[in-house]
Amino acid sequence: MRSAFLAALLVLTAAARASASEIISVAAPIAPEKVYTLDDAERLALLNDARLLSAEQDKTIADERVRQARYLFFPEVGLQGSATKYEARYPFSLSNDYRNILLFPDQPNLWGQNTGTIYSGRGYFHMNIFEGGRTLGTLRLAEAGQKQATSAHESAKMDLLLSVKEAFYRLILAQERLTSSGDYQRAVEDAVANGHLDALERVEAEARQAEARAKTSEAQHGVDLARLSFLKILNVELDTPFRVEGVLEAKPVDVDIDRAVLWAIELRPELQSETYKAQMDAISVNLAAARRIPTIFLDSDYELTGVDFPLRNNNWDATVGIRIPFSYDYWSQLRQRKAEQRQGQLKRAELQDRVRLEVRQAYENLLYWQREWPLREAQLTRVQKLYADAGKGGAVLSRVRAMGSVLDLKLDYLSAVTEHIIALARLERAVGRELRP
Repeated sequence: MRSAFLAALLVLTAAARASASEIISVAAPIAPEKVYTLDDAERLALLNDARLLSAEQDKTIADERVRQARYLFFPEVGLQGSATKYEARYPFSLSNDYRNILLFPDQPNLWGQNTGTIYSGRGYFHMNIFEGGRTLGTLRLAEAGQKQATSAHESAKMDLLLSVKEAFYRLILAQERLTSSGDYQRAVEDAVANGHLDALERVEAEARQAEARAKTSEAQHGVDLARLSFLKILNVELDTPFRVEGVLEAKPVDVDIDRAVLWAIELRPELQSETYKAQMDAISVNLAAARRIPTIFLDSDYELTGVDFPLRNNNWDATVGIRIPFSYDYWSQLRQRKAEQRQGQLKRAELQDRVRLEVRQAYENLLYWQREWPLREAQLTRVQKLYADAGKGGAVLSRVRAMGSVLDLKLDYLSAVTEHIIALARLERAVGRELRP
């Protein structure tokens, strides 16, 4: 009986553990691994990047400012109503906010009652007929700001796409380094384990094994850091399981540097933004100068006033007037706007020089790697053929050293291909357009 009881207890315990494990597995399912190509990464980054989203809001703000500036061309139309309780011992008028309505002591209504209350309702119309182009200047200023916001958005988008491409290909390079280093470590361990070594050769063999292990460990560390950088660029959770799909492939590109510089001056969003800034500076100077120009306006009112309802006492007026401003800070503000305009001209000249330098630096970097990666590829191919022709004969340590040399050449070749891809992307960013290989 006791043994049967223990057996039943063990069965129940195993069943409880199995059900508990099922509950845990149901409660915490393993997240599926995401697969990112370069296009997927770029699309996701464009949706999540905070700087780009902020630039989109700047565009929205600029659009609304243009809409508000257009409303300035419409007349101001409105309605106003008021009810006033008062007690008067002598005649007086309300404030200007209530149209200076006159109030009298003992002002009776239609039934001869003194209520001490007066009601008023009015419709009004105001329109500036001429104001020296200030409204038109405000609209043009808003439109230039709208174009500037669009250019800033394009610049942020180009910077983001460049960052995504760099992070993507550097992650692929890190993965290739890890794969090659792992293969090398296993090959070294197999060669050392199956070889016949004396005491001194065993010391060097152990050192080679430690070196191979260190390379693999460094490569794994590089992959971990590259994955974090890639996820940060995409602005997703840093513990997201994923893998990337892509190949390190370089193609030669023929670029005319003089044409590339002209493209950059014409297409770079930063320079376009500075061009719109120059327009805004010029408009600001004109607006400052227009402060001395008189304003001609048209006003119209229709008003009903009374001490009871319905209101029967009506007044109306239509006025054409001129307003001549006298401002003490006219010349100081004008000089300030002109100084800002000159400052913008200096900044644009400095930016043009910097863009030319960026294009030429990116071009020289591209030329270097475009010359370098075919040489490294040829060297790697030649050494790999020599290693294959050597077969599996020879001393163990000689074979291990040869494998290390092949690994170093392969890693150098992969680095050159990656740098060529990134150099082309940087040149395209510097120019402001895609360069077809």
